[in-house]
Amino acid sequence: MNRPRLEDVFTIGDRYNIVTKYKEIPVRVNLRLNWLDEEGRLLGFDWGRTHLKVAFSTLDPVYVELSPEEFAKTQVFSNLGKELVLMLENFVEPPEFVKRRYVRVEPDENKPVKVVISVSGISAETQARDISETGVGVALDRESHRELIDLLEGISEDLKAGGPDRDFTIRILLPSGEEAVGKGRLRNVIGLGRDVYVRLGFEVSFPKKEITKIKRYVLERQKEIIKSLRMV
Repeated sequence: MNRPRLEDVFTIGDRYNIVTKYKEIPVRVNLRLNWLDEEGRLLGFDWGRTHLKVAFSTLDPVYVELSPEEFAKTQVFSNLGKELVLMLENFVEPPEFVKRRYVRVEPDENKPVKVVISVSGISAETQARDISETGVGVALDRESHRELIDLLEGISEDLKAGGPDRDFTIRILLPSGEEAVGKGRLRNVIGLGRDVYVRLGFEVSFPKKEITKIKRYVLERQKEIIKSLRMV
């Protein structure tokens, strides 16, 4: 199938919403398209005085919104000077972080959010890689948490075979000293097998009295991240 020509999709002079994520927070800027390079599949946008440039300097994909249902997935080719140059990869549905109902943040590594996971009499303490009021992502070191990882491998196989969900007790220890305890269900497992680290995503249900603590932390951390972006 022939690839669509850039000029059939993009219009020089028009403005587009450019979206990426920084420390799990969606970052959106509205930029004017200056030029197209059909051969290199490049899009040149007027960078101007945009304040959030550091968010567009990572290896994470950058998306150009074409409609609420369609985005162009790109990678940053150049972000120097007054232009942001993106290289088109393909056309996709809205990325997962755009569709989230709840804000997710990456904790400050100097003020970690500790997570204690317990299931079937086995517990492990680690740190949150990301957190929202409805879930938490963690990474387990295979050497340190071998017993729990072995158990997770069995649970993962059961789920693939259509078995029932297993409830985990998730205890969140916030930098403020507050704690929140909820019931978690395993939703994502990345890296089972021989990988050194196993990445886990849990959907967590917190009691009403506990959810306020998580909401407060996420809001405060979101403000910190946005402030740091504007200061860079």
